[in-house]
Amino acid sequence: MVRKIIDMSMLDKLKIDGEVANYLVQWDNTLLLTAYDQNRTFVLTVDGEQLLIRERLKDVLSRFAQANLIYEYEMEVHFAKVGCQTRGYVAGHHRLVPTCGSSNEQVIYYMVHLMEDASELESDKRVEMIMNGRAGDKYHVQVATSERTFRRIVSAADEVANDQLSLFEYWMYRLGKVKRELFERTYFGDYCVYTKLRKLALDLFIRTVLHILNKAHKKVYGEETPAELVKEVKRVINKF
Repeated sequence: MVRKIIDMSMLDKLKIDGEVANYLVQWDNTLLLTAYDQNRTFVLTVDGEQLLIRERLKDVLSRFAQANLIYEYEMEVHFAKVGCQTRGYVAGHHRLVPTCGSSNEQVIYYMVHLMEDASELESDKRVEMIMNGRAGDKYHVQVATSERTFRRIVSAADEVANDQLSLFEYWMYRLGKVKRELFERTYFGDYCVYTKLRKLALDLFIRTVLHILNKAHKKVYGEETPAELVKEVKRVINKF
């Protein structure tokens, strides 16, 4: 088992194992990524390789989102619901989130589901993450962000994941794929649980439709969606 300390404030001093024209970031092959310079992206893989991709960070993230069907409007709706402006890429248990706002030059995106623990460095108030590599290897990654900001973004991603997994359970129930077993639930009952999930599903659906409509309306007409149109959209959605 390897234990390695990686100080991301010394990015330009880190040993680079190779430079590639492209590399498709996936949930299970990457620990973190960040901009190395204007035209290259640094990637730490689960195998401990420190690679440079000859693509901008923005483009690497875009290819990742396309490959995993993580739509921008979907993340905008979910993160707005939980009250966080700093968005990541969340698909249930899989979470790729930034250490700070995307406009910050020092932003690092990392896989939360591959993180074992994180704590504040007493020496300079940064955060050290313990990332799980392949074969039990541990990477202690030190990043320039406050613990408060770090926890806030992770907590928001957790809330988004919880909503997504709740929707998954509701759709399984709605489509008759949930096995009813004796003493399956020790709290409330199926009726109370799925009534709550139905309300969550409808709320997120309405938020998503209106968010898409408003973005398109502002693009075409240069103004917010009129209240009458919003009201009519809600009426159509709620009609059986």
